[in-house]
Amino acid sequence: MPSQIEKLEAHASHLLDAFIRLTERYSLLDPMLFDSEVPKSRGSGAQARGFLTLRHSLFLSCAQDIAKLTLDSDKRTPSIKSLIAAFDDATLCRDLRDRFAIWVLPSVETETDPEIIEALRRIELREQAERRTQFDEILSRARTNWDALSSEAYLAAFLTIRDKVSAHTEVLLVADKYQFLDIGTLGIKWADMKTAIRAMRELVEALGLLIRNAGFAWESLDEQLGKASVAFWSETKSAT
Repeated sequence: MPSQIEKLEAHASHLLDAFIRLTERYSLLDPMLFDSEVPKSRGSGAQARGFLTLRHSLFLSCAQDIAKLTLDSDKRTPSIKSLIAAFDDATLCRDLRDRFAIWVLPSVETETDPEIIEALRRIELREQAERRTQFDEILSRARTNWDALSSEAYLAAFLTIRDKVSAHTEVLLVADKYQFLDIGTLGIKWADMKTAIRAMRELVEALGLLIRNAGFAWESLDEQLGKASVAFWSETKSAT
């Protein structure tokens, strides 16, 4: 049976993978929302309906993933909410802090001079204390950022989209008539999705450091996705 920490590591890894897939989809949606040339060249005339369909589908898919990756409470599903909550377990938090702070230095294992060994150990103890402080700072910042994100009205709106529009098509009784939920009534702005993903990224990065002691090359991913998006829309524009 995997340990609690091993389960958390697996969930943190899956969360990162799922967030990267969300980021990939959003990289195609973003120009449709904020690059005036893209809707001008692809969102009018005979192509207008296809453009709107693609934009709507990408938006719903991203909204569903934002809700799922932030707010899902199912223990089998990795989410920012569940991983942040795991740190409420004081014993688990202590064990993760120890893993973050305590490294084995090969030089200590191979060194034979007692004075050098003692000096290296003093250095290591000092660095361990610094890493423990760093762990607590990252965790404190992550909790603050999560409190801010989870209280945002747009996050609740994305959850409504996931529950009532995307994952399940719900109809409402309005003025004695049944109709689909109008996303326009939820008060979401296009920019809210970009803001949510940016906030999620900080939390996904923090959780990777705290649980897996591993970072991620976000700048490289941004560069790759930016080039792919530009190439895709440039190709589609040149084909008109």
